[in-house]
Amino acid sequence: MKEEKKQQKEEGYLSFDPEELKNATQDGDPNDEAYELLWEATCVSSHINDADKAAGHTDDDNVYPTTAAEVDAMETLVNQAEAALKEPNAEFSERVKELRNIIEWSRKRHWKLNWRVILGVVITVIILAVIVDGKEGDVLKAQKKIDQIEKWEMAEIAKFNLDSLSQTNFYFPDDKFVSAKVWNEQEQRLTAWEYRTATANIEYNKKTIADKTKDRETRKEAKKNLKKAEKKQEASLEKFAELQDMSLKKMKKLALVEAEANLDEAESAKTVVWLWNIFFLLLIPVYIFAARPYGYTISRHRREADNLGKIEKIGLWLSGGLMAAGAGIGFVDVVTKWSDGSVTREDDGTGAARLALKVLLFVAAVLVFCAVGCLLMLYATITGLIRNYDWSEVKKKAVIAGETAKAKYDEMRSEQK
Repeated sequence: MKEEKKQQKEEGYLSFDPEELKNATQDGDPNDEAYELLWEATCVSSHINDADKAAGHTDDDNVYPTTAAEVDAMETLVNQAEAALKEPNAEFSERVKELRNIIEWSRKRHWKLNWRVILGVVITVIILAVIVDGKEGDVLKAQKKIDQIEKWEMAEIAKFNLDSLSQTNFYFPDDKFVSAKVWNEQEQRLTAWEYRTATANIEYNKKTIADKTKDRETRKEAKKNLKKAEKKQEASLEKFAELQDMSLKKMKKLALVEAEANLDEAESAKTVVWLWNIFFLLLIPVYIFAARPYGYTISRHRREADNLGKIEKIGLWLSGGLMAAGAGIGFVDVVTKWSDGSVTREDDGTGAARLALKVLLFVAAVLVFCAVGCLLMLYATITGLIRNYDWSEVKKKAVIAGETAKAKYDEMRSEQK
């Protein structure tokens, strides 16, 4: 029963229509003034507009006060109504009791934690922790490449013919930093690819410039691109020739620049993920701290809370739908009955694809659930810290504490002298 009443307060509930109080105010009735004051008490909220007040009817949640001042105003009017009561009235007393319960609830702080949101962020923290471990592996791999370069020894380098390196010769080795030979030969292939690309661009831009059907701006742009392509072609030729006669020292220097850039990138990626992980880990206790609004704050932002609740429901619906879709994907078996009466079953060849799709849908469901949880927690934490605490008072106390500490320090210094 207690939980039901609490839920009614959070949703905005009255067991009676305020219009009853307005209609009860009649000339000649000894309790006319008391009912009038009680009616006024139900109209203190800023959620009640003039039209509602004139009609004498509004939604239940609009009656709840939305600020501390409105709570005080409601209590004052209820006290005045009780004082103005001339003849005892059981119904009147029930209305007073209910409004006093609203006043009491409005003045108290209430926990407004969403455990689904917390769960979504906890799962996010776990996922990010796993990603951090993966990024740590990338850092170790990048560091290993630097160590490999330091151990390079001179070896016979293949001198390719620039024209003989066709598109089919372009590939990436598993580890180009394993030796000077592999690195140099791969660089020759990459440079040849840059040369071919520049050559193709030169031919294309020359055709564009020569094409009189093209407009002036297009041909002007083609001339600029032609110059860039010619410079790229010339640079590629120089680099290709340099690679074929490059010293071990120079190769190490160039390879280290590339490998160290890869290491910096891996460390940066790890740091970014680690910082996000720490951020969401710290966000949870801050969210819990911020999620203690006064009752009147809940009333003031009740409509917003309804909209956020709808967003959460949409997220849960989408996540649940993806999960159900993944669970609904089955595996197709080909059943063969042999002449000897035996039966065999085997996958129809789509098992791997179905499994991949199944896993993909499960992952998408978790990601949607986590994304909704993180966004809602971030929003609730920011708004909660702003709305639920008087930071001007905190600042004032901090200033006083600082001045007191400074005074004590100055006093201690003067005594020492």
